[in-house]
Amino acid sequence: MGLFDLPAPLFDAIDGLLPPAWRLWLWGLAGGAASMGLYWLLSPQQRITQNKCELAEARQALNRFEGEFAEAAPMIKRMLGLAFKQVGIVAIPALIAMLPVLFLLAWMSTSYAHHWPEPGEKVEGRTTPEGFRAEWLASNSAAHVLITDESGTRLANHPMTAPVPVLHKRQWWNVLLGNPVGYLPPDLPVESVEFVLPQKEYLGFGPDWMRGWEFSVLMSIFIGALGLKLGFRIQ
Repeated sequence: MGLFDLPAPLFDAIDGLLPPAWRLWLWGLAGGAASMGLYWLLSPQQRITQNKCELAEARQALNRFEGEFAEAAPMIKRMLGLAFKQVGIVAIPALIAMLPVLFLLAWMSTSYAHHWPEPGEKVEGRTTPEGFRAEWLASNSAAHVLITDESGTRLANHPMTAPVPVLHKRQWWNVLLGNPVGYLPPDLPVESVEFVLPQKEYLGFGPDWMRGWEFSVLMSIFIGALGLKLGFRIQ
């Protein structure tokens, strides 16, 4: 389990209490509102407002100036200084405020992305490097991935506890985002296996990229964040 996976048990518990038809949008709205609310709490709103006013005044003064470029240099320097100051004021609060959305997307990428294959259905996997065979085998009780070499010798038999399309060896970035089904053994000659699993669809219209969980969640995150920003006049 990685850092971004820590809230997953809490999300699972809450998810079971939500109405199925509205889960995606409710999660997205909550994630967007939580992110904007955290930014509001962490950012110095008064300083941001004051700096924005000074920046607007500096920009207007420069626009009204009709002298030589050399004479305008101090005005340009002041305007750029205020612009960079604005970035410095909001940068850290904005980065920290992204955490609720990152936690949410990490969990949803597993819980809302793919279906389990049907019991008994065999799904072939593509290995890296090539030259090996990986097969997803599912029954009523369990699912596992069987990896063999060209001669049919079994190299690994990995249990699958979630419908995740990629199985790989542990990487450095798994400290942040873990693979919920675990990892291949480090001494295995196969680095990773990719499967084409059936994807879940939540919209009955539009192109394929709109029908998955990503479009609905990202749109609702944007709406939730924008609604809170406008409603409370967050700078």
